Amino acid sequence: MKPSKHNLTKVGSSAAADASVGARARRGRPPQRRAVPDLRPRQAVTDPRCPDDQIAGVVVTRAQIARRIGVLARHIAAEYARRELTILAVLTGSLVFLSDLIRRMPLRMRLNLVSVSSYPGQATTSQGPVFVLPEMDLSGKDVLVLDDILDSGQTLSGIVRAVKGLHPASVRTCVLVRKDRPDVDGRIEPDFWGFDVNNEFLVGYGLDFDNLYRNLPDLCVLRHGGDGEARP
Repeated sequence: MKPSKHNLTKVGSSAAADASVGARARRGRPPQRRAVPDLRPRQAVTDPRCPDDQIAGVVVTRAQIARRIGVLARHIAAEYARRELTILAVLTGSLVFLSDLIRRMPLRMRLNLVSVSSYPGQATTSQGPVFVLPEMDLSGKDVLVLDDILDSGQTLSGIVRAVKGLHPASVRTCVLVRKDRPDVDGRIEPDFWGFDVNNEFLVGYGLDFDNLYRNLPDLCVLRHGGDGEARP
């Protein structure tokens, strides 16, 4: 049976809408797709980790992230109940997300890291992914590929193709943030995701620009960023 898609929230939605989405996901029915809300920065950033003016504002707060990761963890734990899970986390942007997520999941699991480079130097648009899978035996394993953000989908689809070649029992995907990219045809869609956001360059909570801003606790918009996803 094809796994259901778990759309957990859209930033700016009401509490009632969030509860409705969660209920539909728990029943295994994918929630109805709605337009992505306007996620222009809603609050200024005053943080010693941002000594310059490059951060335009916060779009997803640390409190919102914490709440949604709890919901996301429950969905994944229910999907893999009484089974061992192998997580392949994409370096380096997903490490903060990975750390918070796995501590909320009461599962037997193995962790491996995938090295990817899509944004060389100070580029803000993807140059195409180059990734390296660790040496491992995935035959017959349940695999969850974990990334921080879905933009064009090139990275995620490439990793999924490579993993399927290693004959796992199943391959599913999870991202914290899914960008609205109607211009991308045939994009892979994740099995689990936390937030839908507009097509802006995000930093913080593990996401970076030129290896800066990963330690910001919120997801923020880079003031001069391009239209690509934050680099791994």
